[in-house]
Amino acid sequence: MRDHRDDRERATPMADNAAGAEPLPRVADRLIAEDWRGPVIAVARLPGKRAAVPAVSRPALHLKAKPGDWRTERSRAVAVVAEGVVAIEGAMAAAAEGRPIDLRALTPIISAITASIARDPVAVPIVTRLKRRHEYTYVHSVAVCGLMIAFARQLNLDEAVVHEIGLAGLLHDIGKARIPNLLLDKAGALTNDEFRLVKSHTERGVEILSRTEGISPLVIDVCLNHHERIDGRGYPYGKTIDTLSLYARMAAICDVYDAVTSQRSYKRAWSAGEAIEWMMGSSGHFDRQLLSVFVPTLGAFPVGSLVRLDSQRLGVVAGDRPEVDPMNPMVRAFYCASTGRRIAWRDVDTRHDRVMAVESAAAWGLEDWPAIRAAALGGAAAREG
Repeated sequence: MRDHRDDRERATPMADNAAGAEPLPRVADRLIAEDWRGPVIAVARLPGKRAAVPAVSRPALHLKAKPGDWRTERSRAVAVVAEGVVAIEGAMAAAAEGRPIDLRALTPIISAITASIARDPVAVPIVTRLKRRHEYTYVHSVAVCGLMIAFARQLNLDEAVVHEIGLAGLLHDIGKARIPNLLLDKAGALTNDEFRLVKSHTERGVEILSRTEGISPLVIDVCLNHHERIDGRGYPYGKTIDTLSLYARMAAICDVYDAVTSQRSYKRAWSAGEAIEWMMGSSGHFDRQLLSVFVPTLGAFPVGSLVRLDSQRLGVVAGDRPEVDPMNPMVRAFYCASTGRRIAWRDVDTRHDRVMAVESAAAWGLEDWPAIRAAALGGAAAREG
């Protein structure tokens, strides 16, 4: 029996990301301008002055910490994620018992995750990759919160909207408080009836949030629609891209990315490279232009990924240097996008030739992509001076 929890299908990629593609900052600006909800609709409808974040004194949140080296930021992220897990566990316990969710208890967590991402974009995502079975839903919620915040910052959204998007990520699965853990952690495939019950967590979440004082329409939107697909094959209502807000499309990307890169009782964890490659090649699931903006927010390009450089060369990410700068991995170039021809292997320092986008091998007609990647990862090449 098919396991529905991932809803992942191998599909023919759309060849819409070739040479000469629109620069990412311009894509981001256009996506915001074209969103039918409008970029500031959430701010206009926020109750009171919730954009003002109250100060807290808990040292574990590192709210006022200055940027440190990557080891320091990983250590800080561990503490922030631990605080986040406690907070969302409390919110879910309240929801399960029919008690109101106290949004004031979640505000410092969102502020701490935002501060961590501002100091080091990859710290929280790396820490949340490790999830123990009994706490998966809680850590997943913190992880999606972090990914959503990084995504919103990449889109240059207003600070108040970033905060609400972080809250939406933290509470997107709040409806699972009303779903039996035996189903959420079931090792085997779900029956149709079990899957129908699991899918109901989106609508159950809306019921919970609708009774929460001070909640914004943005948070409810994300909770309801984060499992929708742009081709209308998602749930609960089968909406299409024309009726899905920017925030819901962002959440779909963040939710799936964290899910497929996490170890579960019913599947192995995909590497970040595998996840990005599949998502870039998945037709109808994600807004591909928005996805192209999301990938750089991960802060590091996974080893083995196909990338396009500023020089319009394609290359394979052959290594990272977190102690230097995770945003500038070592790339082994092999193809000139401008001429459409293979070139001799060349190791490129991406501090001088920036990575512009993660690409789909199928979109470029690279039928021997597995062999290319294996050769890039297993051999040596000339280095550019």
